[in-house]
Amino acid sequence: QDPAEGWIHNLPHNIMASVTKTGLACVSALIAASSVAAQDPAEGWMAYAVGKVPAGTDRITRMEMYWTNSKDPVSSSQAFYSPWFGMDPLDNLNLIQPVNPWEGRGWTAYTEYFQWSPVHNSNSDSIRVSAGEQLHGSLIYNSATDSYTLVQTNMASGESSTQIVRCQNGKKYALPYVVYEKVWPCRDYPPDGKVVFSNISVECDGQDCTKDVEWSAEVKDANCDFKANIISPTEISLTWDTSLASAYDNMTRSELVAKNFHGWATKVPSIVEMAARASEQ
Repeated sequence: QDPAEGWIHNLPHNIMASVTKTGLACVSALIAASSVAAQDPAEGWMAYAVGKVPAGTDRITRMEMYWTNSKDPVSSSQAFYSPWFGMDPLDNLNLIQPVNPWEGRGWTAYTEYFQWSPVHNSNSDSIRVSAGEQLHGSLIYNSATDSYTLVQTNMASGESSTQIVRCQNGKKYALPYVVYEKVWPCRDYPPDGKVVFSNISVECDGQDCTKDVEWSAEVKDANCDFKANIISPTEISLTWDTSLASAYDNMTRSELVAKNFHGWATKVPSIVEMAARASEQ
């Protein structure tokens, strides 16, 4: 079952060629360690906003948001992290999300499904995005198949990434999130210090409920003064300060990679390669 060595063996040949058997073994161990029983909010979530839908809501049938891709970080090319929005069923075990990771070499965008039990992870094809380009993500329920269509679109290029995710055992999604994930030294994050999710739109049981969702700001793993700011029902920002000291300043790059190598990071070829190299140091 996932996560398995097959994830690594399905990587592009140029990446496989650069990863030794020792590196593969270490990466496989890291992936296995990341699959221990848990649920959302997961390790590495820093600032996040969580929404409470109106009483009596059966499920969220549609959620959409727009945001602008951040600037490239000034410091490390080896860090990886992501702002994203998404939603879970009330048991917090089946996350669907359009994600926007910095992968150590550049920004990408795609959609992800992460299931905690049994562990399963699927990503749609990655598309490239550049600083300043606008992204649009949507999660749309299909009643005929009891599934969601996950879409991530680069509005500048028109390129989209999508996948369809069936609801596990008829679970109903009613817990929305806006999150910044993965802990690194503050200097490694984008110099903007802010990403704004705007034009937020939510439908509950097929009816617009955007203004009725009660958002609250939370912090799980405090770092770099990351905060979620509820500006209005249609706008939420995540902010941080790159000038601050961090609890992670004295960790080696190998230790940082190992700490953050879980969830969506285990399915990104460039990050898998980075983890393999770090494990050999």
